[in-house]
Amino acid sequence: MSFLTLAERNHGCSVELPGGEQDCLEWFLQKPRRTMAALLSRERMTPLGQGRFLYQSRPFRVLQFEITPVVVFQAVWQNSCLRIDFEDCQLKGLGVVQEAIRFECRAVLTPGDQRLDAEATAALAIAEGHPLQRLPRSVKEALAAKALGLVFERLERRCQGGLRRAVERWIKA
Repeated sequence: MSFLTLAERNHGCSVELPGGEQDCLEWFLQKPRRTMAALLSRERMTPLGQGRFLYQSRPFRVLQFEITPVVVFQAVWQNSCLRIDFEDCQLKGLGVVQEAIRFECRAVLTPGDQRLDAEATAALAIAEGHPLQRLPRSVKEALAAKALGLVFERLERRCQGGLRRAVERWIKA
């Protein structure tokens, strides 16, 4: 089944970490499980081995839908950064539509001197030939952009909140 991209967005942020030297931050990121536990709710994350995880997100509300992403992703320390790639993402709560929608995401966390830089790219796509294709393109694109905006708002909060606190504790230890 082929898919047509409705929206794709990039988002970047820096987490300022006074006292966090680059080698210390690299050491923190080199353990993907530690980093992912800082970014995501541990109760919703299940390690699958070899840097792979299953994660069931809290629901998002878009229009009348309550969407719960269920994601399998891999986090790997490589080339002095932590790479996070979604392998599979199911969007529960869309009924018969959920098989026609695909969500993709990639992120990179890079240590700097006294900061971590995060860059993410996410996209929403719809199956070619699905009845939703009949909606006006502007409506589909607006809904997709709204959903991606909610995703990036949550990621920003997680970086500036849980990740920052976990790294600050690491620096002080």
